[in-house]
Order: sequence, then structure tokens, then C-alpha cells
Amino acid sequence: MPTGNFKLRNEQFAIIFYFVALFSLDNPVLSIDCKKKERLGTIYREGKSYTQGVHQAYDHDYSHLGEGKVLPHGIYDIQHNEGYITIGNSSETADFIVDNLLWWWDNYGINHYPNAQSLLLLCDCGGGNSYRHHAFKKALQRFASLTGISIVVSHYPPYASKWNPIEHRLFCHVHQAMSGQMFSSYEMVKTLISKTSTQSGLCVTVRIHLKEYPTGRKTDKTEVNIDKISYHQEIPKLNYRIYP
Repeated sequence: MPTGNFKLRNEQFAIIFYFVALFSLDNPVLSIDCKKKERLGTIYREGKSYTQGVHQAYDHDYSHLGEGKVLPHGIYDIQHNEGYITIGNSSETADFIVDNLLWWWDNYGINHYPNAQSLLLLCDCGGGNSYRHHAFKKALQRFASLTGISIVVSHYPPYASKWNPIEHRLFCHVHQAMSGQMFSSYEMVKTLISKTSTQSGLCVTVRIHLKEYPTGRKTDKTEVNIDKISYHQEIPKLNYRIYP
């Protein structure tokens, strides 16, 4: 890796650690990401499961062999060691991500953090929550205006997504709970993920949200209210605050 990128990565990790330490227990620290996409149907999935018979399955997950798309988007509450996963069947868009955050806040977050004034959001730098996309900032402004709390966003630098807490504190355990299973329905996927637990007390709440999220829509920078965004002085493209 070039020296400049290595320096940027180290500086960004220092900023993330600072933000996490700065936030009090009254303000949530959330790690978000979209888990690997799966398909419904008799498609082979790596792993072992107990069975009383022989089950035949396709050994490739081509789209025409499946019976539907499974798109799990996760939220990991670092302070409470709790996971929240929305199972979608559309696309990983900024609106899908923020709708998941609103579901968490309206049903759980507002009860866990009644005095919250800010929210720290840790996420990767690509996908639906890419720092390059105006759509993500526009969707987060919708979240801020509806909840009345500001959002501090800190993106992990390129090629560093494995350090995102949700990967090793939630998704690895979810993957184990789903291992070796063929998905016959969305309800089955929900049941499998809901059984995820660890000795440290991790619990996972799951919902099915089969809403269509169109792709290909372009969001112009004029649709983002720049007056309600402040950027970090050192690495502004990866760190910013969005105000209600």
C-alpha cells in the first residue's frame, strides 16, 4: 500500500477511536453494514447441518436458480451488545439503510437512549453508505430531521472494512447460525438469524422488510443541505456531522 494511503488509514483509525471514546453512554454508537447477499431456494451453502435424509441442491447461486433475493442489513449497538437486522429483497440503497436506522430508533433506540443528542455511525466507505454519494448524506439528513438528533459519521478507510465492529461482533455469529442451511422462505431466514447468540450476551432482533428500493437514481449535490453538514478538519471526506 502506498505511504500516503497508509498514513491516511492510521489517521482515520485514530479519529474513529477518539470519537468512540468521546461518546457518552447517553449517545449511541452504531456500527452498520450489509451482510453478504443470499438467495432463497435449494442452493448449496457452505457449512454443516443436522438432517435425517439426503437433500439435493444446486452448487451455484445463479440468479435464475433462486426463488428470491435475501439482503440482510445490520445495525450493531456497541454499548448494549445488540444486533438489529432487516431482511430485504431489493437493493442496498441509502434509503434502505436509513429506513433500517429509523426502524431501530423508533422501536428500540429511543428507549435505550432517551437523552440522546448525537449518534455516532461507523460504516464502510463503499456501497449504499459510500462517502462519495450525495444520496447517503441526503438520506441521513432525513433521519436527523425526523429524530431531532445530530449524526456523526465516520467511515472506515478503503480495504479496512474488516475492522468495522459489526463484522466480528455480529455478522460472524449470524453466519454461523445460518451455516449449511438452504433458505426456503424469508421467515426461515428470520428464524435462523434470530437464534444468533454468544456467551457474552449478544442478542439479535430481526424483521422482514420487503419493500422495493429503485436503483440508478442520481442525487445532485444541490439536494443536500450543506448548511447542516460540518466536516472534520483532518480527513473531511471520511468524517462529518449532520445536524437536524
